[in-house]
Amino acid sequence: MRIVLLGAGLQGIATALDLSWNENIKEVLIADYNLQRAQYVSNLCNQKYGAKTAAVQCDVSQTGQLVRLIKGYDMVINEVNYYFNTQIMDACLEAKVNYADIGGLYVETVKQVKYMEKYRAAGIIGIIGIGGTPGVTNVCARWAADRLDTVEAVDVYCACDDWSASKKTFEVTYAIETIMDEFHMKPIQFLDGKYVEVAPRSGGEVIQYPKPIGEMYSYYIMHSEIGSLPETLKEKGIKRCTFRIGFPESIKEKLEFLHGLGFSSKDFVEVDGMEIKPVRVLKKMMELQPDDPDATINDCDIIKTVVTGAKDGKRIEYALEMVCRPVKRWPELLGAQVYIGGAPAWAAELIRTGRIKEPGAFAPEQCIPPEAFFEEAAKREMYVTATMRELLGSSDWDAVNDKGNIVQTR
Repeated sequence: MRIVLLGAGLQGIATALDLSWNENIKEVLIADYNLQRAQYVSNLCNQKYGAKTAAVQCDVSQTGQLVRLIKGYDMVINEVNYYFNTQIMDACLEAKVNYADIGGLYVETVKQVKYMEKYRAAGIIGIIGIGGTPGVTNVCARWAADRLDTVEAVDVYCACDDWSASKKTFEVTYAIETIMDEFHMKPIQFLDGKYVEVAPRSGGEVIQYPKPIGEMYSYYIMHSEIGSLPETLKEKGIKRCTFRIGFPESIKEKLEFLHGLGFSSKDFVEVDGMEIKPVRVLKKMMELQPDDPDATINDCDIIKTVVTGAKDGKRIEYALEMVCRPVKRWPELLGAQVYIGGAPAWAAELIRTGRIKEPGAFAPEQCIPPEAFFEEAAKREMYVTATMRELLGSSDWDAVNDKGNIVQTR
């Protein structure tokens, strides 16, 4: 299998390492606007796994150039900014190459799901949002929904913390542009059977995550799961689909500070006669931080997908969780990178082996066989656990969950 990887950033490096490690992937072309970065990632992969990768400069906004680059390959994995998702999907249509990306932050996801018939007619596979979250979370929702007669709600949660030692002033585990977009957007949630726009960072709750994070305050943000799961599970009667995220207080304070300064603004700012987007300046300044050769990696992401519904008249809740920590195989990577950047590589292996073969443009829960996907995850030390609870004598799950939200005071 020959793959073009678009983007060599925080997640691209993880995808490149995962693909290179897979003996069944014969060639990976790493394409980035920054050739130096693409070459760095390629060199790292080749040092570890032999000469399987090459680097090339690519501007994905130049569709003709992109089509020429990807033609003849088996698959494109898109990990550039989500703003380009549909443009890259169009290029894959023209070149007749399979496609995957790691998310469209809802606003692009709802456009991408409309490519189903185009991709089916072209005889190619498109997987929309197969990162960690969205991605692994969608597949978890599918696993639970398959075990229920009806689905009332899918509530997705993500929490992160980082105990790494680094001299860098500020670091994040995924694209700062996406984080700042999430911070200022009015998130769409699916509530009472309707898509509803809610206030930024509203809906806050203290969520119980597994160790090592434990309790963390988590709130609504815009996210891709809401762009597909309500439609996929419509026939099962879904009435609620939400996404909440939790950051450690120190990171949350910094993000609020940057938001307050205007770095999340979508508007351009004039500086010395030049129009500049604030978040691009922030991204560049973060890139200019000097590397710390003595830095240690010690982060954790936890994703939690809670699906409530009924089976044989019994009220059932499934909670699926993945604790994502650094792994021995890739000491260069944060745990967050291993599962976010790894997930499209796991999906690529399922395409290669024919376990995903139907043409069309799909959300992950529509085309990925959960058990096979979880097996690929486990090979990378990323494990999914599932817990089932049955509600006895009542149908009011909200009342049950509220019992854990009582604030203890002295």
